[in-house]
Amino acid sequence: MTTHLDTQKRWLQGYYQQAVGLTIIGVTTKADEFDVWVTLLAIDKDGNHYALELSQDEEGNGPGFMFGLPSYTLPEFRKVGV
Repeated sequence: MTTHLDTQKRWLQGYYQQAVGLTIIGVTTKADEFDVWVTLLAIDKDGNHYALELSQDEEGNGPGFMFGLPSYTLPEFRKVGV
């Protein structure tokens, strides 16, 4: 029996599989009155451009967060000489 989670997993796999092979060529941010949104600018091998926005859900109810990148600290908060 296929569960809701099985269906969701298959949909997410198929949806995000489309990003395989894209090259990130830029990052932009935009703020609304509540949040800051991140957009990854990408291009595929055929020259098609994509603006990929991270969101907490597919309804766009707020910005999300992508895990997996190395940790980062703004320069003004970095410890000098460490």
